[in-house]
Amino acid sequence: MKFISVSLLLSTCVALCLSSAIPESLSLAKSSSNIHAVLVAGSNGFENYRHQADVCHAYQVLRSHGVPSENIIVMMYDDIANNKENPYPGRIFNVPNGTDVYQGVSKDYTGPEVNSENFMKVLKGDKELAAKGKKVLQTGPDDHVFIYFADHGGTGIICFPSDSLTSQDLNETLTYMHQNKMYGKLTFYLESCESGSMFNNILSDELNVYATTAANPFESSYGCFCDQPDIYTCLGDEYSVAWILDSEGNVISKEPLETQFQHVTKTVKNSSPQEYGDKTLANLDVGEFQGESQSSIDAFVKHVKVTGQYNSRDIPLFNLKRKLASNLSSNETSEAQSKLLNVISGRRFYDRAIRNVIDELCTKGFCSHAADVLSIRSPLIDHNSYSKIVKQFNASCLNVAIHYYGLKYMYAFANIVESNNFDPASLEKFQHYLEKACLNHVVAHGYDAII
Repeated sequence: MKFISVSLLLSTCVALCLSSAIPESLSLAKSSSNIHAVLVAGSNGFENYRHQADVCHAYQVLRSHGVPSENIIVMMYDDIANNKENPYPGRIFNVPNGTDVYQGVSKDYTGPEVNSENFMKVLKGDKELAAKGKKVLQTGPDDHVFIYFADHGGTGIICFPSDSLTSQDLNETLTYMHQNKMYGKLTFYLESCESGSMFNNILSDELNVYATTAANPFESSYGCFCDQPDIYTCLGDEYSVAWILDSEGNVISKEPLETQFQHVTKTVKNSSPQEYGDKTLANLDVGEFQGESQSSIDAFVKHVKVTGQYNSRDIPLFNLKRKLASNLSSNETSEAQSKLLNVISGRRFYDRAIRNVIDELCTKGFCSHAADVLSIRSPLIDHNSYSKIVKQFNASCLNVAIHYYGLKYMYAFANIVESNNFDPASLEKFQHYLEKACLNHVVAHGYDAII
């Protein structure tokens, strides 16, 4: 019989203890299991290809960094990959000559399920949705939450395919999450026109939320890769592609959020990305929100040159004009010409109609002249009153989620809000006159969509 020495016995015990106890705690500290993400493409239609492409690419980045699929909730309409206009059926690309980003994406909310109500319920961990087998955030005070949203937006509004979400409702949702200890720290990346207005003068720096946006409160964001010869749409958005490629091409376990933001601001040429909320969180590494394990760096992304940038507001026109300049069949040319004329006519109608609406409101004493209201850009401060006006406008005038060219003029109503000290009575009076003005000048406009 062989005897084990005391020293060998002790070393064996130490080794066993280390293998069973300490590595578990270390792995928890360094794993991505406490990272949870919500990725949302808020649009549909092939002309909005870029939003779903951005979200699919973001999903692939998180998965490649070790974030478990069960920790990622994806909302996307899912009408792009197999769209009849897609020259690559079943595939989606976010950069030219890149990989297909659609394969393997776990789509949790599709079609009509992609709406503002479900989005807020997902963030709040709604028990009724969970009971139906739908994924919602089921997170606690030690978890890090990453939210990425890409779609159309306007002053204090971001859109879904059939409805919109106001800055007031979004920030109330984030406050609920904080009060109910649904995260330790949260980052929010937002891609839309005038996206800064969703957080400016409303996001508290006491919520442990760090947000960055594609644009400041007053400007459009830009699509990119709108110049590809074989597809008549934009593959991505300038801000989104900037942060996604940065996350894909760097060791994000050693890259602070602030470093990534500075890279994005240098890369994005046509809008002004912004930071909001608790900016001390920007000292944390990107990997704490997007996953840290990484087998290799994708060298391809280092050589991607962003081209074909175009103002998001005018991409529908740009796409149609590109089609008409290409070698189309006579039927395709006729269809594209018809669509282009409809878009132009719809926009011209709305340009006149919104001015008439504001003129009528001015005659009721809420402003001086429509020209004055339309010529300035006041920072939105009274988000609560504005949110109620947006909902009234969508219900009685124009649903800007469907007729998203209408987002272009929502700043005018923010100007009116900021020039009036609305109390409940005067706000109700304004909403009444707004409904009447819309009935007189906008309702029954005859366009399926003003885009």
